[in-house]
Amino acid sequence: MIDKLEQVTAGEIDRLAVFMPPGAAKSTYASILYAPWHLARNPEDCIIAASHTQELAEKWGRRVRNLIAEHSLILGVGLASDSQAAGRWETSASGEYFAAGVGGAIAGRRADLVVIDDPVRSREDADSELIRDKTWDWYKSDLYTRLKPGGRIVLIQTRWHEDDLAGRLLADMASGGD
Repeated sequence: MIDKLEQVTAGEIDRLAVFMPPGAAKSTYASILYAPWHLARNPEDCIIAASHTQELAEKWGRRVRNLIAEHSLILGVGLASDSQAAGRWETSASGEYFAAGVGGAIAGRRADLVVIDDPVRSREDADSELIRDKTWDWYKSDLYTRLKPGGRIVLIQTRWHEDDLAGRLLADMASGGD
């Protein structure tokens, strides 16, 4: 997984999907450790990090922000002094990090990198066609439209249903979509 994330940052891969069971450390690597590493190499990049709820997205954002603050000398990028909220902050090089819950407002934001970590909250949500449809609509109409030209997307999730976000993206790709 780390090798593939490095390839995303290097621009060798523009879409990465990681499917692993709960407790496999996918969030630790992809949502917490990857963003500071990516920003060390691309300090002006804008990242949108999404998860099934705003609360979880902000939890990851707080941990990423704290890692950058603690290791700014090693990373070569720090936090802007006037921008330190858990889910919305800037780097000292004008990069941005924005945390969003799936379905939440992201209008006005742009992204060089989108990281979607666990867009499905529970088995009940995965089994709900209404929630799957809302997640897909949010992805296609809101999140995807925020991607800058050349932007990259990383999706990390446990597969709960064949028609979940990952399933729809795989079907879309098979039919010639992005």
